[in-house]
Amino acid sequence: MKIHTFKNILLFVSALWLGGCAASSVAVRSDYDRQANFREYNTYAIAEMKPDKNDPILGSSLNQKRFAQAMDAEMKARGYVKTEVNPDLLVNFQTDSRNKQYTQSNNNWGYWWWYGNNNTSTRSYEEGRIIVNLIDAKTNELVWQGWATGELNNARKERDEVFREVIYRIMQEYPHRASGYNQAADTK
Repeated sequence: MKIHTFKNILLFVSALWLGGCAASSVAVRSDYDRQANFREYNTYAIAEMKPDKNDPILGSSLNQKRFAQAMDAEMKARGYVKTEVNPDLLVNFQTDSRNKQYTQSNNNWGYWWWYGNNNTSTRSYEEGRIIVNLIDAKTNELVWQGWATGELNNARKERDEVFREVIYRIMQEYPHRASGYNQAADTK
């Protein structure tokens, strides 16, 4: 009975470990214009986008809506006000994807060179990338860019949840808040 319990515990710990690996399979990076004065930005608008023909899944109009909702939440959390008239920042996003392969080789060689085995496994997957651009509306210059790369088409999660998580993780790289943020006005 103790061996059965030990196997269940080992299986549970392995599942947790693998689940943790899957959650961190998205890498996030960012870059910004060192000359930009981010304190000048208080308002934003999400730029109108057309469905991406190069990436019809991630760039679809459904995902564009998901992007707009997730970005609205993130920008408002940083004190920015959404406006369609003379915004300080224009926000847009781009996507791309490509097929990738992951190969792992486990060589279990024994004491003698002719003894042992070689286990090789290959896994094919689609690597996606979401790129968030913040553009100075007055100069039309890119001032900040963040991107996430990884397995974004996770069939086990709801697509709305995936987009919210990825946009949240990208925007964690954006350290700025609106300088004119008025919390009292936001609660009215």
